[in-house]
Amino acid sequence: MAKLLLVDDDSGTLAWMAEALQGAAYDVRTVRGGSAALELLRTWTPDLILADFLMPEMDGFAFNRLVQSRERVPVMLVSVVNKPAEAILRGVAGYVRKPVTAGELRAAVERVLGAVEGVTILVVDDDADIRACYRLILEPRFSVLEAENGRDALELLAREPVALAIVDVHMPVMNGVEFIRAMRDDARFCTIPVVVQTSDRAAARAPVWTDLHVAQTILKDEFLDWLMTQIDAHLAPASPREAERAWSTASR
Repeated sequence: MAKLLLVDDDSGTLAWMAEALQGAAYDVRTVRGGSAALELLRTWTPDLILADFLMPEMDGFAFNRLVQSRERVPVMLVSVVNKPAEAILRGVAGYVRKPVTAGELRAAVERVLGAVEGVTILVVDDDADIRACYRLILEPRFSVLEAENGRDALELLAREPVALAIVDVHMPVMNGVEFIRAMRDDARFCTIPVVVQTSDRAAARAPVWTDLHVAQTILKDEFLDWLMTQIDAHLAPASPREAERAWSTASR
């Protein structure tokens, strides 16, 4: 039975999440706030932590950095804040936007727990050179899957747990809009964050991306800089002094 730690400063949210996940035969514990979570982690190691992004003592990014500085337990953020792509690229194992149904939450947990190869990013683009470029940047920090169109990408999603999809717009067989719509219509994939990158300025401004809950839409000539910024943030772990202070405070 997988062990889950739920971290949120709102007791009502904790109660709802615990009820949703205990029904799926998980061993669930709850704490209010990041410091309380760090204190519990001194004596108990879960298989996965589900944490809010907005907490009074520290945000989700800071909490994940502190956890990884000592425990190396995967953290999935569950939040109203729309930062899923940044979260994944900064080392968070998964991200779910609130509001979320119990079924969507359980599917996201199962996907993260099933990711035996660590965090996997799916790159969907019909340009092989672009896919190779993104792979070069993302590896070895992440596992990378590639597809040249939406149809092939859906087949990969059915076989592999993916934390983030980077998707082009104009592709043969199944384009980006069709692919993302198919993701959103499938309970297994509907919570996976998507970043759209395109050379088409008009397509980048299309209102359809809001309807499809796309995390970000970025022009290709700006995408590499954006991607490298997120990777650099991932490579900046909690400083030894910051980590020691946080863990020491949690033990009091």
